[in-house]
Amino acid sequence: MVDKKQFLKILMLFIVISLFFRIDFRFKTSVECCSDDYDYYAHAETIALDQDFDYSNQLPDLHPFTYENEGKRSPVGFPGAGIMASPFLFIGNYLDVNFNLNTGSEVLNYKLLLYSMSPIFYFFLSFIIQFKSLVRLGFGVNKYKLLTLISGSGISYFAFERFSMTHVYEMFIISLLIWALIGFYKYNNSLSGFLIPPILMFSFLIRMSNFYVFIIPLIIRSIIKEKFHKSNNLLNNYYFILSSVATFMSYNFISNEIYGKLIINPQEVYGTDVTVGSVLSGSIGNLITQSLSDFFLILFGNEFGIFWVSPIIFSGFILLLFDFKNINKISTFLLLICFAQNFAIILIWRSTAASYGFRYLYSLVPLAVLIFYQYKRSSNSKYFDLVFYMSIFSNLSILFFETTEQTQLSMIEIENSFGIIRNYSEPEYVTGIFKSFFELNSLLIIFTTSLIGVIFFKLLLLIFDISLILEKLSQLGLPTKNEDFLLYLDNLSLISINKLVLIILPIFLFCVYVVTILKNTTYKS
Repeated sequence: MVDKKQFLKILMLFIVISLFFRIDFRFKTSVECCSDDYDYYAHAETIALDQDFDYSNQLPDLHPFTYENEGKRSPVGFPGAGIMASPFLFIGNYLDVNFNLNTGSEVLNYKLLLYSMSPIFYFFLSFIIQFKSLVRLGFGVNKYKLLTLISGSGISYFAFERFSMTHVYEMFIISLLIWALIGFYKYNNSLSGFLIPPILMFSFLIRMSNFYVFIIPLIIRSIIKEKFHKSNNLLNNYYFILSSVATFMSYNFISNEIYGKLIINPQEVYGTDVTVGSVLSGSIGNLITQSLSDFFLILFGNEFGIFWVSPIIFSGFILLLFDFKNINKISTFLLLICFAQNFAIILIWRSTAASYGFRYLYSLVPLAVLIFYQYKRSSNSKYFDLVFYMSIFSNLSILFFETTEQTQLSMIEIENSFGIIRNYSEPEYVTGIFKSFFELNSLLIIFTTSLIGVIFFKLLLLIFDISLILEKLSQLGLPTKNEDFLLYLDNLSLISINKLVLIILPIFLFCVYVVTILKNTTYKS
């Protein structure tokens, strides 16, 4: 039975999460061609609707970036996220076909709605899995602080707003991998050993450039061996070997179905030929100077520096550097390699990748969380409190993203922090956040486009006529003649209550689970 105190906590958590849920990205009939978002959607659609890997129904002739080989034409975006989202798209399409009079032609149809809820589901599940993994390792965990740290990494933007990208799926599958590895190495669980190969396969399919995932088993083995003095060997486990064979056959089948051949090198899909040699072609001195300068910008720069907008990732990396004296420890050395691979991608491209934050780092969140709690256990330093407080700020920076001119990505090519001319840049983002705190319009945008605003205005629309609502809001001095706001009300008036229930219910149930079932833990020996 939920008491009054628990109910207030549930309500507060629901309100906070609902502020991150943005409806404006969902006021569409489908994911539009031809962005990265569409590539991942195309994978989900061909699986859910056509039950095949033939993209002729998904890829229009005007699509500028596709992979072609032996009559196969496929998106350059990797298929893993689409495969994992396809069940949601399948259910949404089923509802549109069988229960929707408009058969899915309207704004926020069931197909798009359920597809957009997929990363939210995996975000919630990632949090739960990471919490349980930390408990398995004997760490003391406050559930609300952990949720703040994970959300404050920046990845929540890709769960609640830009829903058709890979980053939440990357976090989920790596979180699941760590959980399964702990299960095998600590408890010698054969089911965990059986699950590890397909989890690795899905991790690779989600982002083929994340080669570092294949050394995570060695990292977890080293941690378990050091902490619990257990040294189970995957290569001696019959279930792991059997699963590995079946997984390779499955990957070979999927790769041939999509690309017409076995693909291991992601550059084949993207059609790029960037090599270490091409990056190191200049003067060594200039290269070192530029790399150090760029590295400082990644850490502390005004354009999404991770100290400001991804504190948990910053913390994980800094803690490893400060513990460099233990570089001889296998886990420390391998963790640095994981971070190095992801940082190298940014140093090569010298951009934030045209979205919120340094998104190529977000797959490191589960490892960064693990590092944070591992070092936190052996130290009472106020540094760990600082990371938590900075994570509160980073969550605010997500809320205020693109609410004012100071926090909007450029729609034209400008010079980014690295001195490169790029579209979708914002070299003054961090200072722009502070300025946005004091602008009423930014607060109105956050409220209006969030789930809280949607619930509020939908209730008004059910009770009053739109013209009366606009009249009353005008009397309050609010900008009711704004075309975006008028379109927002028109779209909202067309959305049925049952669709809002499909959004509200899973978020509310998650809040109930976190408050009433998930228990904070203390350190265990």
